[in-house]
Order: sequence, then structure tokens, then C-alpha cells
Amino acid sequence: MAGTGAATAVAGVGALLSPRSRGGEGRFTAVTNQSPPMLDLSKSGGSLNLLKPVTDNIFETLLDNGPDGSVGPGLCEATISDDQRVVEYRVRPGIRFHNGMPVTAEDIAFSHERCMDGQPTYRSRCYDLERLEVVDERTIRFHFRTSGGTYLRTRGTYVFSRSYLRDVGEERFATHPVGTGPYQFVRFVESEFADLDAFPAYWRERPQIHKARIIFAPEDMTRVAMLQSGEADIVMAVPFPMVPELQRQGFARADANVHPTFALRFHMLNPEAPWYDRRVRLAMAHAIDQEAMVNGVFGGIPRTLPGLFPDEVGYDPELRRRAYDPALARRLLAEAGYPNGFRMPLIYFVGNYQGGRETAEVVTLFLRRIGIDVEPEGVDSAGTPAFNREHARNPHSMMVNIATAVFANYSDSVESMRFSYGSRPPNSWYRSPVFDRLVDRAIRAPTEAERAEAVRACVRQIHEDVAIIPLWNNVVVYMMREGVHFRPTNRDVPLLRLRDVTRA
Repeated sequence: MAGTGAATAVAGVGALLSPRSRGGEGRFTAVTNQSPPMLDLSKSGGSLNLLKPVTDNIFETLLDNGPDGSVGPGLCEATISDDQRVVEYRVRPGIRFHNGMPVTAEDIAFSHERCMDGQPTYRSRCYDLERLEVVDERTIRFHFRTSGGTYLRTRGTYVFSRSYLRDVGEERFATHPVGTGPYQFVRFVESEFADLDAFPAYWRERPQIHKARIIFAPEDMTRVAMLQSGEADIVMAVPFPMVPELQRQGFARADANVHPTFALRFHMLNPEAPWYDRRVRLAMAHAIDQEAMVNGVFGGIPRTLPGLFPDEVGYDPELRRRAYDPALARRLLAEAGYPNGFRMPLIYFVGNYQGGRETAEVVTLFLRRIGIDVEPEGVDSAGTPAFNREHARNPHSMMVNIATAVFANYSDSVESMRFSYGSRPPNSWYRSPVFDRLVDRAIRAPTEAERAEAVRACVRQIHEDVAIIPLWNNVVVYMMREGVHFRPTNRDVPLLRLRDVTRA
């Protein structure tokens, strides 16, 4: 391994470690910052994203997304009707679950119903779904009232085996998952690790990594130490300040631009809240030096875009981040009737994505400088959907939070606008008839150019109304030992797809 003398010493120690300490049975060892409470993806609720670094190796959706985030054929090939109201999926011939049973249209219908019951995010995506139609053993149609384009672009349901549930019962179905993915389940120890083996009959090319252990290590420095000592082959979510030093030590790096966006989000339904006044929200936007935060706390690695990324439908190259101007911020507060500031809660989430606590601390410091008495508090990220719904239902809520916002780098930019900022979704804190009309236009747009124009208008409306203040764009950094190469998935939540790992 190239690098400093210290790096050479670390490499030497790693070479002396037994196969068991590197995962047991000679397993390839990957380490993630997330610790899934279970592996039943269909009943994961608010914990869905905690499971995906493991379960996206076991299960697959109707369509697939590659490392660049583009969506294409997966388990199925899909067509959409000219009026966009019917999406037809046809299962590729010969695909089987890990238990040997073939994938059928009935399995897709079963999976849809199971996710409707246990995955709030999936249920929200089906807001416009009218009915399913099983055409034959391999063909199923999804009928929508308005348009199925968003459902198509978000890849559809994960697919589970109906016969497996019938054969083994609910408990084993949940604890010993069976999917169609490149890896089959071997063992899961909560808060410790999951063991996976490559599926010999996988319908695509068999992955190069045949046996793997995914270790759960929420503590940042634990993951770094495992990489340095040789216990880990690849580490996910390397803390940003450690990246330059690890690169100097000779470890390879791969980045993925992912969802969610870290943002200051306002509950905007209560006229009694100081931030109901746009001038107050605008004051906060001018009070936070985002560039200083990213450079000083996060090593300059994340970007701070005010809207979407250049490769997303609806990107607006003319949108500009608001300038850091604390004097203007104080004037705006005074104009709004708060020359001496006010007290404000600030909830941030812990246990899922790195950077939430640090972001809350920096935002607190900046806002206190203009007289806003911020009271930060961390809560478990598993409760995020319930937290959002609780405050969306309460018109008297007084809430601001460091949101892991559905905004940039979501799988579909139309759905990101509708899901988090439209008036109808149960988790939205924003109400704007103008915005709702723009979203409807984006949903119904017959061409990508018209869809992009409508999404740009949506993003501009959010920017002008200061519904959120985007702070920094999430990026997950992976680092690998010598000889390991990885192509991470962009425009998704942070994943750890072992199919995209190769070794020299």
C-alpha cells in the first residue's frame, strides 16, 4: 500500500489478522454506519433507509437503478401507455427467488399490498393508483387515475415471494428474508452484522464477491479504525474530516451524491410562529454561512446547491444561494417585529445520516448571533416519518428542524416536490395553491422538457417562499483497502451494493 510509514505499519498489522477477525470464513468485510433493527423490508416503516445497505443486496425492485442513478429494466421490462395512465410490467423469463420459486405477476401484486401496509413512503407514491390488473403469469398492469410516470421512475415495489410466506409463516419470512437479488441471506445478528452469500442462480452476472459480512458500526472512529487495522475491506460513511488523512495513508476513495439534503425546515401552518413571516425565514437564510460550515466542519466535501443537481430533471443554473449577510438578517428581523429575536426549537435526527448534530450546532451558533435563542435537540431518526406527520396534522405546531429533506438527488424530482411540499401528502409542512398547481403540471407533463420546466418552477417557488433553507447536499464517502474498487449508487439513499465491488 502506498503512503506514510504509519500506513505501512497499519497494513502490516492488517496482514497478520486472521480471516475470522476480517469477517469469519474468509468473508469480504464491509462496514456501515447504519444498524438495521430487522431485515423485513416490507414492514420497515420509518426504518426503511436503515435497512437498505443490507437489504438492497437481497431484494430487488421492478426496475433497477445503476451507479449513475439512471433507471432501466430490472426484474421487469416496463411500458407506459400514451395517456400515461397504465404502466405494464413484464417479468423477465427465468428469474427465481432464492428459494427456487419463479417470480410471477402474483408475487408482484402480493408485494405491492405488503408494502402498502408497511412502508409509508411507498404508500405515498401510490397516491394516484386506481387498481392492479394481473394479465398473465408474467404480466401485471398498474392503472392510475392521472399518471403513472412518477411510479415508473421511482422503480416500483420491492418484490417478495408469496409462496415463501405461505410455506414458512410470518416469523421466518421476516427473520430469514428471501429475495431475487445477487446475495442470499445467511445470518443476521442485530446491532452487530449480517452475513450474505452470492446467489449461484442469480439472473445477472454473478458478483465477484462470493461471501460477505456487513458490520454495523455507528461510531465514526470505529469504522475508521477498522479500515486502518485491516479488519475492513470497505467502509461506508467515512467522516469528512478524516478523508484527507486516509487518502494520504493510501486508501482508495469513492463518493456518491445521495438523498437526503440537509436543510432548515419550517412548520409554516401556524400564524403565531415568528417564522410564519417570510422576512424571518429570509433573515435566517442570510444569517447562516453555508460555505464556512461546509469548509470548516465537513472538510469542504459536500456541495451547497440552492436547488437540484445539474444531472436532475428540473435543474436551474440561474438559481443562487442567498449571501451570508448578518446585518441584513438583523434588519429583516426588526422589520418583522423581532428586533430582539425570539426563542426557537431546533430538532435534528440522529442514528441514520452523518452530520446532523454538527449541522444543528453550527446553525445554532449562527442564529444566536442575530438574536434567535435556538434550543437544539436530537431525536431518533427512526421516528422521522411519524414526527413529520404529527406536526403536519397540527396547525398550532411551533417547529423548526434540521431536516433530512426530500429535495435534491431523489430518484425522481417530480416525486420529491410532491411528496414533501405539496398540500396533500401527510408529511408536508407547506401549503401553497400555486405550488400545488405547479406540481400537478409536472405530474401531467407529456414530455421531459415540459416536466423539467414545471419542476424548475416548483424549485423556484420553494426558494422564493423560503419553505426550506438547503444547507448542504448529502454525499457519502466510501474508502477501501488496496485492490478493492467500488462504484457507489448516486441519487438514492446511501447504499452498499456488493454487486458493484470488484477486486484486483
